[in-house]
Amino acid sequence: MLLEGPMGAGKTTFTRSLLAAIGVHQPPEGSPTFAIAHEYDSPLGGVVHIDYYRLKSEAEIDDAGIPAYYWERPLLVISEWLASWPEFEAQVLKSGRVWRVNLSYHPTNESTRNLEILVGLTV
Repeated sequence: MLLEGPMGAGKTTFTRSLLAAIGVHQPPEGSPTFAIAHEYDSPLGGVVHIDYYRLKSEAEIDDAGIPAYYWERPLLVISEWLASWPEFEAQVLKSGRVWRVNLSYHPTNESTRNLEILVGLTV
């Protein structure tokens, strides 16, 4: 799942709600901006929440071991800001079924968000 939207649009809030909905009992750790990734267990299997915001290069994706989350074991991977790294995003999109969740501010009410879910994205 790819989460996209401007800073403060609600990507981490959306993730917390999703984690609760799929039965994650561990308290969500908030945005993994500094840790880069947080892992959780759920009745449906493993979940990892990755935030690409502070990465400075695509090489850091490999250095942090992030590709393993997508291809080495079955996980629900929730990715914030992946569009910042189009080459790696293209690899993720080629890997199979991907959902993109776009969050944005409502044009006339900043306390309201627009939510768009695109299912089954591929390259």
